[in-house]
Amino acid sequence: MTKLLATAAAISALFAGQVVAADNVDQQKYFTVDPGSIMIQEVTSRDIGRPGDGTIPGAMPKPTSGPVINPPLPPAPPPPSSGPGVAPAPSAPQPSFDNVIHDINGTVDTVDHIVNLAQKIWNIIQQNQPVVNINTNYANAVPYGTTHWTQLQGWHQPATKRYAFSMKNGFGSEVVKVIYQVDYTYGGNLNGKGKFLTGVTIEPLSVTTAWGYKVNLTSMVPDSTIANVGTSADPVAAMQVQLAWTVHTALKDITSKAIYYVQGDGLIQEMGTPFKNAKEAQTSAQLDAVTTAISTASFN
Repeated sequence: MTKLLATAAAISALFAGQVVAADNVDQQKYFTVDPGSIMIQEVTSRDIGRPGDGTIPGAMPKPTSGPVINPPLPPAPPPPSSGPGVAPAPSAPQPSFDNVIHDINGTVDTVDHIVNLAQKIWNIIQQNQPVVNINTNYANAVPYGTTHWTQLQGWHQPATKRYAFSMKNGFGSEVVKVIYQVDYTYGGNLNGKGKFLTGVTIEPLSVTTAWGYKVNLTSMVPDSTIANVGTSADPVAAMQVQLAWTVHTALKDITSKAIYYVQGDGLIQEMGTPFKNAKEAQTSAQLDAVTTAISTASFN
């Protein structure tokens, strides 16, 4: 009897050990991100919030208007009342863009020297919560010597492109999905010269994570990426907006980044492995669809 109990206990312990080992394997797969699944792809408003995609339901936020472009200048003071004994006062100069140019007349000589007068790094999402303020958290690329982007004129309407950042774990389940948009205002000029940038920022729209996953997103615009890709006489500002992320789990932290290249003429390009992964996944899905269509087609 004692031998039988000992054998049963040994079998039970072995089975329990196998269960624990299986649980550990399952946990490792759950908390391990598949690097090949990390992708960023452009989306439209139709792609956001559709059933089964894991996004947070609700109305889409309206596209940001960005910083106010060329805010109205204050009106000139009314002239003094005329009458006997009242000498005509000299008229006050009208505030205008020409007065601004006069104040920064030395800038035109260095219009091709482009700098970022706004922020160089700011948080977008912390611990799964959006924290960015697009009215203050943005970068620009304007001529050296200006003190504010409102000293430029001719800005285009703010442009917006939306993206989905996602990743899957070892089970193939989507564990992180962030919908965000890149906003930028382009085309501003200084006294008719150049094409510059302002209001360049990244705005989160929705954040969805599986249990045990925490995501942080940060935007950076290094000074070394601010450049003139035009000519000295007619400069075109350019910058690289780096989107860095950290995904934290119980097992490890995953850190990487993607890059948006933006120009003052409105051009925007995506750079980095996540964009490459998304294109490869799209191509693979298209090939699978074609293969399925061919295999199921009937020829008469």
